[in-house]
Amino acid sequence: MARGRGGRRGGGHRGFNRGNSYAPTNNRTKNKDFTKRKQYEEFGEAHPIEEREPRIKRMKVEDTRQEDVDSDDVESDKSDASVSEDEQGDADVVSKLLATFDTQVVNGKAVDSDEDDDDDEDDEEDDEEDDDDKEDASDNNEVDDGEEENEEVEEEENEIDDDDVPLLDDSSDEGDSEDESDGEEVEEEEVEKAKEGIDDDEEDGDNTNETVDEVAESSENERDEGGEVEDDKDADEDDDDDDKDISPSGKEDQFVQHYERNLDESMAEQVKDSEKWTSNFQKWPTLGRMRVSVPKVEKKPTKLLLLQDEEEDAPLPTIGVIPQPPEKEYHLDDYHVREVLQRNLPLANVNGDSTCPTSLTKRQKELFSVLSSYNDLYYPEATHSHWEEVQKVYAVHILNHVLKTRKRVSNHNAKWTKAQADKKQTSELIFRDQGYTRPTVLVLLPFKHSAYRLVETLVTLMFGDQTPNVVNLKRFRSDYGPKNKSKTESQTGKLGRPDDFQAIFDGDSNEDFKIGLKITKSSMKLYAEFYQSDILLASPLALRYIMSTSFSIDAESDFLSSLEILVLDQADIFLMQNWEHVLVLGEGVNQVPRNLQKLGTDLSRVRLWALNGHMPLYRQTIMFGSILSDHNRAFVSKCRNFAGRIEVLNMVENGIAGEVVVPAEMVITRIPGTRDPDARFRHFTQEILPRLRSGPPQPGTMVYVPDYCDYVRLLRYLKEDRGISVATINEYMIGEQGKVAKSRSLFYDQRRHLMLFTERFHFYRRYRIKGVRHVIFYDLPTYPHFFSEICNLMGEGNQNPKLKRGVNLKNSTVSLLVQRSDLTKLVGILGSSHAAQIIRATKPVHICTLGQ
Repeated sequence: MARGRGGRRGGGHRGFNRGNSYAPTNNRTKNKDFTKRKQYEEFGEAHPIEEREPRIKRMKVEDTRQEDVDSDDVESDKSDASVSEDEQGDADVVSKLLATFDTQVVNGKAVDSDEDDDDDEDDEEDDEEDDDDKEDASDNNEVDDGEEENEEVEEEENEIDDDDVPLLDDSSDEGDSEDESDGEEVEEEEVEKAKEGIDDDEEDGDNTNETVDEVAESSENERDEGGEVEDDKDADEDDDDDDKDISPSGKEDQFVQHYERNLDESMAEQVKDSEKWTSNFQKWPTLGRMRVSVPKVEKKPTKLLLLQDEEEDAPLPTIGVIPQPPEKEYHLDDYHVREVLQRNLPLANVNGDSTCPTSLTKRQKELFSVLSSYNDLYYPEATHSHWEEVQKVYAVHILNHVLKTRKRVSNHNAKWTKAQADKKQTSELIFRDQGYTRPTVLVLLPFKHSAYRLVETLVTLMFGDQTPNVVNLKRFRSDYGPKNKSKTESQTGKLGRPDDFQAIFDGDSNEDFKIGLKITKSSMKLYAEFYQSDILLASPLALRYIMSTSFSIDAESDFLSSLEILVLDQADIFLMQNWEHVLVLGEGVNQVPRNLQKLGTDLSRVRLWALNGHMPLYRQTIMFGSILSDHNRAFVSKCRNFAGRIEVLNMVENGIAGEVVVPAEMVITRIPGTRDPDARFRHFTQEILPRLRSGPPQPGTMVYVPDYCDYVRLLRYLKEDRGISVATINEYMIGEQGKVAKSRSLFYDQRRHLMLFTERFHFYRRYRIKGVRHVIFYDLPTYPHFFSEICNLMGEGNQNPKLKRGVNLKNSTVSLLVQRSDLTKLVGILGSSHAAQIIRATKPVHICTLGQ
């Protein structure tokens, strides 16, 4: 369990209602669940530890990269963190972590790379052989009746791949095959004939069982809101141009290369093998230092099965796509962006680059180049000042993906309808253009107002300055839009909260929400039933209610089976809510549905790679965050997208410690072990507490505890010891302002010498705790700027003037307890070079001065 906080225990599970995804169920009306439900809405989880619970269960994460470590070895590593053997066992992991921050980039290549440049002749020959291949190869791969074992997302922290791997040859794996065409485009006259008597939604129908009644109902709802639901009569005029798979510059659409070609079984097994992946570093002008990881796959001949076509030269997908920085002449046509999105992008991207016709900034251009290649992406520099830039980019990407998917389904439906009308044989018409269920995009967001901003962006991208043809738009703005914004702004400004706090909580901060978006070429429907939606917006908490704690047969999570793009926006905030929800979700996506008959899926339209159980290998995972986090990075590193993975890992020259303005002596103590809470607890109780008791009194000592389980463990020990008076503030006291005020008062008046203070309370409230003169960081803060915020509480203005202080403020102290696995957090505080020196040093204690 990441961060030591428990998820739900037993009750509170809400069933999923297919007919109305947002309707309450009987399970939520039980009185015994009201308390837990309230806790979920406040913090994204139930209270993890009961008052009477006799002991605390702690989950530890293995550090090695090997997946098949014997259980005996794991137990021996955890038994005694202070043994020198543990230090030796952790050396490999720490060296990999250090290499991440030490590796330099020279001309786009990693220093000390041992691998010579690969020979390009074989790849060029393969590309020439693929020039004449047809695109539609969906019937040419074997079908495996058994279910493939799904990729498991481990809650392994700080999982870092080895940076000293051989250098990749950038030219060997790029998808540069040309002149491949769809061959399935519908002529304009045929489409017009097929569309006679067919609604826009009915034409868009597929295995989701849409009916004319649903379209009529949507039309009626839209009329109530003053909108109209009509087919865009002029839309088909540009269909042929929009669906070209070759751009004017000769680049093939990466959508076709990625999703409309099939991996054979041998290639899929090689992609799943982590040993087949290699990495190198590149440096782009704006994004900076990027680590590119791709699988090295050997093509092996396979026997054709009964269900496979006899065409052996079917084109294979491009394995290991290495994107290149965008050119100066930037055209969205080169990335096959649909015309309607190109036309409306400047209206949505109002804060973009006005000198560029596309309005995209340099950061947006480079991000979109990566996203359009369908690589997995981890971008940990999406701070609140860059939210608008980042959101506009991935909004264009997911909407462009959905519109392409729906257009192909619509064209194939029209072909089928025309063939039936002409009484032709339809047995030869096989269109594999979809998955088991309709939803293809899932965007995880932390708060309702985050979803509100994204939907408004999607509406602008689709309709521009025209009247939006959106069903339930007024209802959505009422449910998700800002409420009492002027009052909120005045309160936050008065309290002097930091800019990031005001940006995070500026709007509806409800953490329990989910909504489906149904997209057609000329309309959008909000609050669509999940199985009829194309894009799902939800919080991890809301999906956890649906998925429950396990994946049982009756679990209503089959709508996650066919996701092709998974976006985790503001992923660092999920760490403050409940990271376990994200881990459970990662295990539940792209699983084969449990009841295909109930879904009514037409298996003849399902792509072969989905039937073969290769869905996780095709899913693009995109994660944005404001900090570099080991939890977030480990999640992305466990994904096995055959296109590859890109992580932005820039060096930190100056840490946040330079922003501390209070003069203080900082003592950094490196304790033995790696991610070992027992070693940390032993050091605190055997080294630090005895000094607090025996030495001169040190009132005003704050112990900053990021993990709630550590907080409970320390509190119980201090209550049993009774050698020092303690005041406590934790996240579960947010709704009890009286208790918080009492603890602050006792600490300020020095009637309590020690305060236990949790990180999540600071995240949700940012209170100015007065009377702090000494700070002990039991563990390093998740957010680097929390370090400077807590240390600056020791300022003169926060002290009690009525008390006689026997110690000058210059003697304030800051203590940090660090383990080797805390390198990533330490980098944010001290900078890359200083943090690496402390981790490498032989002496365990380091002293420096803050506030100079």
